[in-house]
Amino acid sequence: MQATAPQPMMNTRRNLAFFLAPILGGFLLLFVALALVLVSYQSKHNGRIFTGINVMGVDLSGMETAVAEAALTQNFSYATTEQITFVDPETQQTFAKTPAELGLTFDASQTAQAAYDLGRTGGPFKQAQEMFSSWYYGRSLAPVLVLDESQLDTALAELAAEINKPPISATFDLNGSNTSYAAGQPGRFVDVADVRNRVLAPLTSFRPARVELLVHEVAPAVFDPGNAAAEIQQVLGSPVTFYLEAPLDELDLAPITLSQDDLAAWVRVEVSAATDGRSTHNVFIDENALRHWLRQFEEQLYRDPVNARYYFDDGTEELVLVAPHVNGRELDIDATIAQFKAQVNTPNRSIPFVVRDIVPLANSNATAAELGITELITETTTWFSGSSDARKHNIATAAANFYGIVIAPYEEFSFNKYLGSISEADGYTEGLIIVGGQTIAGVGGGVCQVSTTLYQTAFFAGFPITERLPHGYMLGYYRDGAGHGMDATVFNDGGINIDMKFINNTPYHLLIENYFSEENQALTFKFYSTSLGRTVVKEDPVFANVTEVPGPDQDRWEYVESVEEGTVEKIDWATEGADVSIRRLVYNAEGQIIEDRTFVSNYIPVPNVFHYGPGVEPYSYYLVPEDDH
Repeated sequence: MQATAPQPMMNTRRNLAFFLAPILGGFLLLFVALALVLVSYQSKHNGRIFTGINVMGVDLSGMETAVAEAALTQNFSYATTEQITFVDPETQQTFAKTPAELGLTFDASQTAQAAYDLGRTGGPFKQAQEMFSSWYYGRSLAPVLVLDESQLDTALAELAAEINKPPISATFDLNGSNTSYAAGQPGRFVDVADVRNRVLAPLTSFRPARVELLVHEVAPAVFDPGNAAAEIQQVLGSPVTFYLEAPLDELDLAPITLSQDDLAAWVRVEVSAATDGRSTHNVFIDENALRHWLRQFEEQLYRDPVNARYYFDDGTEELVLVAPHVNGRELDIDATIAQFKAQVNTPNRSIPFVVRDIVPLANSNATAAELGITELITETTTWFSGSSDARKHNIATAAANFYGIVIAPYEEFSFNKYLGSISEADGYTEGLIIVGGQTIAGVGGGVCQVSTTLYQTAFFAGFPITERLPHGYMLGYYRDGAGHGMDATVFNDGGINIDMKFINNTPYHLLIENYFSEENQALTFKFYSTSLGRTVVKEDPVFANVTEVPGPDQDRWEYVESVEEGTVEKIDWATEGADVSIRRLVYNAEGQIIEDRTFVSNYIPVPNVFHYGPGVEPYSYYLVPEDDH
């Protein structure tokens, strides 16, 4: 049996390396050669622009940057020598500007630097590529230009200013009943934005250009007033009278006349283009001027609405009408202007002031539920025992002014507003009043009993008191009930206004009722609204700085001719002086304090004061009643 030995395997890797080694060696030698050439080329151009680079046809090969900058400056004269010519298409007038005047400048330094940097930025392969491309193919660079847009805008604005012409409107002159006219002239203005857009292309391509200006024609506000003459004559032909159709009384605003001169100052003529290309004219009065003129009468024409008056029927829990409401009034300016525009071109020259009614919420048809008047929230009584008949009469007369009045939510109540004037013509009689801390004869004595009772009712209702002044000294009338420190005096005469005010700081209306009882010698005020669950705590009064009661030796005797012969009237009773402080705490329904306030009354001491008539020796002792005042 014959056996054959196996053949040894060949080393294929060694054979492949044998064949590749010469190739790789050749590439390596080529790379080294190229690198040597590149280094030699760079060394040759050290500090110089590489071969083949030009700007605007100027060959910069081998130049240093300073030399290149000088060459570029010498060969680029476009900005200062070429011209951009602007043409007015209507007049064919021309206006020449150099690119430099339009803000264009050539930056030779940056351009030369850009040429030098070509082939010197980026990685080695990028630099080699740019050097070869410039050497082999040549490279043309764009110049670096700088456009000062602010200078361009200024130059174009100056150009436009030479052409622009404002329109001149037609004018008219009123001379009596004759109207003269002057024809209008159209205006012109250059469309600077359009010119700017069209001049940029030649500027940036370094060529002269002829640019036709876009000029708009502007029609004047009044161009052809001939057609408007008749309308203007009608508007200005005669004065216009404004009047009230239903004046409230002889003191209401009297008719107001607008003269022809007044109307002439307001005449305007509006020109608009019709579909057939002709102009139409609209003659009208300046509405803003008319509106401003009408506003001066707003306050004179305005009237506050007057609430209806009611009393609350405790059985039905409904309101019973006592006096109907009176609508308020306000000027409706828009409607009055519309009426004026409808009539101004007609022979009817009497135009009504259009007014608008203001209907109060507390009107004759309002219900208790609508107004939130649903229950009695507080009531207070004061007494006037010992008062004269005149004082009682005045208390009843004043109280009648407050029966059934309604105070709106968050409205401030003013006593003097509802009280009005106090005179014999208003039903008051002469009695004793307190002025300057003294009791003197005067009309309306007793009114302060009404203000005091109202003040106490507002106090115990927890309403914020915004104005209240005590009397100059303590009065016996208020010793009982709420006591001293709980009075409020009022006065409104000769420019002096002493008022009693409070705010209904609830979201519900407040109804005020009062009842005068001569039998009980009492005045009662009741407040009806919707309770918020408030609790009012009045602490006992604190007396400070108490002075003694003036003795008989300080009594004051005054002769009064009207006092019956041989009689004496005692008008003031001696009382001590004191500063009386009363603290009021108001709690809400959750028991939280919503007001903690102390009311201070400063009372001066007063002696007895006597009025005596003829036949009486003053300071003698008479049997004078010691009733409380």
